[in-house]
Amino acid sequence: MLINHRRQAGFTLLEIMLVFLLIGMVSVAVVMTLPDNLSSDRSLDWQAQRFSTVLQFAEDEALISGKELGLVFDKNNYQFAWYDHDTRKWLPVPDELFTAKVELPESMRIEHQLLGSVWDEIDSDKQDDFINAEDRVEIDGDDNLLSLDPQVYIMASGEVTPFSLVFSIDGSDREEDVVKLSVDMSGVITFPELIEE
Repeated sequence: MLINHRRQAGFTLLEIMLVFLLIGMVSVAVVMTLPDNLSSDRSLDWQAQRFSTVLQFAEDEALISGKELGLVFDKNNYQFAWYDHDTRKWLPVPDELFTAKVELPESMRIEHQLLGSVWDEIDSDKQDDFINAEDRVEIDGDDNLLSLDPQVYIMASGEVTPFSLVFSIDGSDREEDVVKLSVDMSGVITFPELIEE
């Protein structure tokens, strides 16, 4: 009588649990060694990098789709809009396309300034005078009437209204609580602090 003693191939439950335990320990060690500001949406650097990434995506979208996009700034948020040639109005970018409106934490502020020889003489806060009233769109929501008037234009040709942007902590005078970036007419985004070093 022949007895076939074949060992079964595979892992035991104990071996699998040990692998998961080791993966968990390595993951915790990696997360603990990362700086807090790298993954926090409350970090100015993180918010500036986020804006840079979303703006680059918007520039690519404008080139690919052939649609003009606009950028609307408020004191602690920014929003993208697109120009509808049929209705001659600026409409909000659908959220499924990309993050259309970004809210900053309450403690942060965002300030923009238009750049370049033509824009140096124009006050950004009074730029609305250059937009025809019939080209504005009004949206009902939360009992407020919101009018989208882009301060920055992202053209389908690849050109962008040159501007600078400052992310800051509200009420702080420390240099560490300010992050600046600038965007030129071709859409190239630079962080002046990185260039100076």
